[in-house]
Amino acid sequence: MKNIFYVLVLIFSILNTSNGQAQLPQRKISEAQKQKVIKRIEQLMIDKYIFPELGAKMAAYIRKQQKNNAYAAAKSPDDFRYLLTRDLRAISKDGHISVSYNPARAKRLSKGPLPKPSPERMRAIEAREKGRNFGFEKVERLMGNVGYLDLRGFYDHQRGAETAANAFGFLANTQGIIIDLRRNGGGSPRMVQLLCSYFFDEKPVHLSNFYWREGKGSRKEEYWSLEKVKGKKMPNKPLFILTSRRTFSAAEDFSYSLQAQKRVTIVGETTGGGAHPVRSFAVGDMFVMAVPIGRSFNPITKTDWEGVGVIPEIKISADKALDKAHLEILRLLKNKNASVEGLDWAMHGIEAKINPVKLPVTVLKAYAGEYTNRKIILKESQLYYQRPSTSQNMRKLIPLTEDLFAVEGLSYFRIQIKKDKAGKVIGLMGKYDNGRQDLSKKGKIIE
Repeated sequence: MKNIFYVLVLIFSILNTSNGQAQLPQRKISEAQKQKVIKRIEQLMIDKYIFPELGAKMAAYIRKQQKNNAYAAAKSPDDFRYLLTRDLRAISKDGHISVSYNPARAKRLSKGPLPKPSPERMRAIEAREKGRNFGFEKVERLMGNVGYLDLRGFYDHQRGAETAANAFGFLANTQGIIIDLRRNGGGSPRMVQLLCSYFFDEKPVHLSNFYWREGKGSRKEEYWSLEKVKGKKMPNKPLFILTSRRTFSAAEDFSYSLQAQKRVTIVGETTGGGAHPVRSFAVGDMFVMAVPIGRSFNPITKTDWEGVGVIPEIKISADKALDKAHLEILRLLKNKNASVEGLDWAMHGIEAKINPVKLPVTVLKAYAGEYTNRKIILKESQLYYQRPSTSQNMRKLIPLTEDLFAVEGLSYFRIQIKKDKAGKVIGLMGKYDNGRQDLSKKGKIIE
């Protein structure tokens, strides 16, 4: 049981019929086979599902559906498993529960508990995890010395510990950290424990509990922050997490545990809502069923996020969450009078991305033209910047005010339109984040 991991799937993926899994050669399924499958699922729901009463309700419902011929139209195993998953979720609202068509895996599971992976299999697993960099997709430093981590999964906490330490070592010198979980579908609770530990001091903090159903009894596991980690702990550094509707399972555990401790600000969308770890069981010779046999139980909230998701402090669409979190950290630093180079410069640019400035076409036309070694081009109500002398591609200009523009892809550089007393455009000023400026007069380009 100790090796049970969260399912690395998104809450909605399995609902997409056969699109959610590999295409297997299909065969027909008889009514007699369907009855055996339903009987097996009924027993699993009664004996194994984490909530016995709800398990009994699901068992009764699919039995009723069978008697009402609700599954008669399913001619293939894949059609049948889709209907079963749909009906089980209709009663439980549990995004982790699923029935899949997988004869090969069903055969392996039917022989009892799976044996310990062979050395060859373990090497293959380790190579796959390493090839995915243990979920650490990207680490970078944003404007204003804000750290950013794009984390795509919670992989094995032992094999991934060094990569985690390296990533957080990079982030340790920043003024604040953003962890992006918008594309994270889950993983290992032990990796959740490890990564949470970087954001608390040496005194252990009670992060979460897990309850496991085992026959007529139950078992409880407690997860506490670790006293020591590889690298530097950051108990006081501002921390923001980005979420989306695709954020699921262990990624929700990470977010929820830190949120309950008031150690994080979550920005984005309410998450998928899956708090139940699963175990796979064979159902006949064709199907495998993922049965939630455990649940999370937070020591502070006394509940979990199952069915409701983790609710952000700052609700915003997922595509705008990064800019919003970045801006909020910069505002926090400004309010604390932190000594951060380029703070106002960065804030100004991000604010314009979140709340774009709209300029009339008449103004844009007045700005377009040739300048000394620079060119402003108007195309379809959009201004572009170009340096003809270097054959530079056109870059979009983003209005920050009526006469100040950011240049797409050049975070260190901006364009200020210069006018005479009568309001006529006479040039533009190139501004750099280090304070340097250079003036380009309007007129013929100097090659």
